[in-house]
Amino acid sequence: MEPRRGEVHHPRVRYGSGAEDPVSSMGDAEKRLMGRYPKPLEGEKVPISFLAAEKRKIGWSPEDGRSVQIGEDTDIEPLKRVREINEVQIFNWLSGREGVIELSDREMEELLALVEAKNGEELFYTRVKVKGRLKAAFALEVEREPRRWLLSERLGD
Repeated sequence: MEPRRGEVHHPRVRYGSGAEDPVSSMGDAEKRLMGRYPKPLEGEKVPISFLAAEKRKIGWSPEDGRSVQIGEDTDIEPLKRVREINEVQIFNWLSGREGVIELSDREMEELLALVEAKNGEELFYTRVKVKGRLKAAFALEVEREPRRWLLSERLGD
């Protein structure tokens, strides 16, 4: 469909009555759940394993358009929202790769308590809405069946 006069055409945007986005929602879900920084929607669960955690100081860089790590020699004047976060390295069982989750101190305490209490259960990462914002949440569930991997799948990554 051609854009109306005065409108900029964007290939992913459909004009008219609520047509579907041509990019499949499965592709978006795959990227959201299996990327380096998994971001499940409310109710979606990502099976993970805890690897390590590190406290870091970060800030938003308007010039770069992303969060940047702050070192000892970093000028913090141009940065916005300077804060400390807990960067947790995980193994994402959906993608079969390592990932990273950024957590607040309270969320980190909850995760560490679950990791210590873990007794054969599988650890899941999800997010829940709290006051209109999605916050990280973790849960333990009994594993229903053993994980099966083909050697060719393991060597392919």
